[in-house]
Order: sequence, then C-alpha cells, then structure tokens
Amino acid sequence: MRPVSEAEYQESLKWIHSSMRFGSRLGLERIGRLLALLGNPEKSSQYLHVTGTNGKGSVTAMIASALRASGYRTGMYISPYLEDFRERIVLNGRMIPKDDLVTMVSEVRPKVERMLSEGCEHPTEFEVVTALAFLYYERQNCDYVSLEVGLGGRFDATNVVTPAVSTITTVSFDHTDRLGDTLAKIAFEKAGIIKIGVPAVTGVTAEEPLAVIRARARELGSPLFTVANAPGADVTWEEVSYSMDRQVINIYGPGFEYIGLEVPLMGRHQQQNAALAVASLELARPLTRKGRLHLDRAAVAHGIATTFWPGRLEILSGKPTVILDGAHNPDGARVLAEAVKDVPRRSLICVLGILGDKAYKEATLMIAPLCDKVIVTRPDTPRSLDPSVLADEVKRYVRDVEVEPDLRKAIDAALAKAQGEDVILCCGSLYLVGPARTYLRSKLGMTGRNRE
Repeated sequence: MRPVSEAEYQESLKWIHSSMRFGSRLGLERIGRLLALLGNPEKSSQYLHVTGTNGKGSVTAMIASALRASGYRTGMYISPYLEDFRERIVLNGRMIPKDDLVTMVSEVRPKVERMLSEGCEHPTEFEVVTALAFLYYERQNCDYVSLEVGLGGRFDATNVVTPAVSTITTVSFDHTDRLGDTLAKIAFEKAGIIKIGVPAVTGVTAEEPLAVIRARARELGSPLFTVANAPGADVTWEEVSYSMDRQVINIYGPGFEYIGLEVPLMGRHQQQNAALAVASLELARPLTRKGRLHLDRAAVAHGIATTFWPGRLEILSGKPTVILDGAHNPDGARVLAEAVKDVPRRSLICVLGILGDKAYKEATLMIAPLCDKVIVTRPDTPRSLDPSVLADEVKRYVRDVEVEPDLRKAIDAALAKAQGEDVILCCGSLYLVGPARTYLRSKLGMTGRNRE
C-alpha cells in the first residue's frame, strides 16, 4: 500500500464529515444496503455488542483490552472520539492508520454514490464510519470486535451484527427525543440489540427497565444475566480497596470468580463496569466455536488492569490535579459528583461547558455545589449551550462564576488561579474534554500515554 499524503487524508475526512449534513437518522435500511454493496464485511468477525445510557464506553474499552491480552486480534469501535478521528476504529490498541483509512474511503465512497443512483437515501455520517470500520476489520482478519452502540440500539447502525453476547450497561434518561420519555421506552430501544439465543448481560437494576429487558430476552430465548452489587444478581462483586488511581474488587459469577481484580479507572461506578466486562467475556457464546471463549483468566485480569480510557474521570496531571470527564447527562453527572467527593483538595475550580440539547439544569445541580469557582465556557460544537445561560444556572449554587467562551482562555484562567493543592475539573461534554485534553497536554508539556 502506497503512503498517502496529509492532503489525501484530510480530503477523506472531509468526505466522511460531509455526511453530517444528512443528520442522525435511526434505521437499518441504509447501512444494510451499503454493507451489502461492500460484500457484507460485518460477517467476518465475532462481536461483543455493548449499549447503555452510561458506562458503555468503559465496558467496551475493558472488553477490548481483555481480549487483546488474551491473544485475540481485537478491534474496538467507539464514538465519539476525543482528539483524533481515528480513535473510533482501533485494532490491537492502535488507531487505524491514515493510509488504511484513505483506502477504505476510496472503496466506500463509490458504493455510497451507487446507492444514490439507485434512489436510496444518503447514509448518515455514523453509518459511513460504521461501514468503514467493518471493512477495515475484515481486511485485518480481526477475531473479535468490542462494538459500542452509537445511539439506542434497536435501529443503531451497529445492530446489523449477530454478536457473541449483548450487553446493556445502564438505562437512564438521555436522548429522550429519540429513544422515548420513560425508562421503559428507553430500555426497549436498548434491548433491541438482544438476538435470538444470544446471551445478554445487563447492569440495569431498576424494576421498570429491567422488566422490559427480561421480556425481550425471554421472547428471543436469550439467557439473561444480571450484574449488580446486590443479593440475587447472577454476577456480583465486592470492593477490596479503593483509591483515586487504583481500586481492587472480587467478582463472582456462575462458574467463575476473579479475586483481587485491579481496576485502573477512577470512580466506584467502574467496579460495576469491570464486572459487566468480565461477565460479558465469560458468558459469551461465539457463533463459530462451541462453548465459551477460550480465555486465560490471568490474561483477562491483566487486560482489565491495563485498560486505557481517556477523558472519563481521567487524572491528567498533579499539582494542581487536573481531572477530565465527559459526563453529559444527569446520571453521568451524579457519578462524577460522587467520585469528586473522594478527591482531596483545597478548592475545586471547574471549567464547565454543556450542550444545549442536554438536561443542563439537572447536571449543574449535581456538579456546581461541589465547586469553589466555575469558569463557564463553550464546547467545540454548534450544539453547545450559550455560556451566559449556563452561568445563570451555575450562579444558583456558586458565588464565584466567570464566563469565558474561549475554551483555551478558560483553561488558562483555571491554571492561573490554581495552587498546588487545588483541583481543576474540566467537564460537561466530550466535545469539551477532547479539545481541553489536547490543549492541556500541550500546555503542560505532557508526552505521556495517549492512544497510538
């Protein structure tokens, strides 16, 4: 394969992003036709399919890390990305090379044009990227793909696969305009990834959404396994120790246990995410093999312990401590608040920006009361909430509020005010956290770990 120029790479990205004008439309007709024209590359790998309101990204990352540590050629498909578009399509811990992305685009683009000539609708950007990912994993002879749902589940573009396991992390309120205004309706959409006879794993515990998931699993003859730190759950766990940068748990499930499992991600909610990842791996039934995955549990434990998942309660630096988190809905903000309460500090300086289509009042209620100073800014997207509107809401809880629409200037202001024992928290949206992470790493002269 010939090396491509940066101009060719940028032109490929420009074409991908041009599909954004067609909006976000749920449905499987467009992605189904596009994949058929490409020879159905999605049928070449096995998948562990993950959805949920919160936690699905962490679980997807843990599963991928564990599969890779177990010796499998492992893909990881996620959305959105933080700093580099290619983070969305990863193989064995490495982003898709620019050369390969340009090649995949050169193959997908004519198929999209053929769809249009046939009178089909133009696929959405997410559908185009999903097709690119499937094609790349086919060409790379990928064994397993840890596959994260983009939105909902039932009509998400990733839902063209029949996986080895279907995992539903949590169900809470988000995207209510698309998925429904009750937990039962949202659960119905997410339960759409459950397939006939394929095991399903869930961390949902509330009676209303769990009943919907149970009914769907029963209808399809799919064994359902619940994961909760409560009596009666099929898979449970107990905390051994907890600190900001490392926690240890024991996990117990039907026919398996993991004692002293290290979880490197911050926040106690990651204990359940680790249990969900382990349960998904242990209970999966691959289509081309009898029985379960051939897993070395020591390798799985190592994979979980070395999971890298930036921008989600990530401690980027110390003195001052800088924490990044992309929580964007009330439940995510609640989890963030619980984790921040455990962080020792003199004062908390928050750089906050939220999207206008999110429940910003509920999220602000969770975060703002913990802060000593808030610098309100604007995430890097046209969907961002007007900083002055957000500032008015923040002032209900915090006296020291500053508005700085420019994210870089907001970060500079936070760094100028912070002393050694202070904590800077950048949060409110992944569209804020991604650019903030890039700028902070440059500002602080960091050359440490990032996705390759």
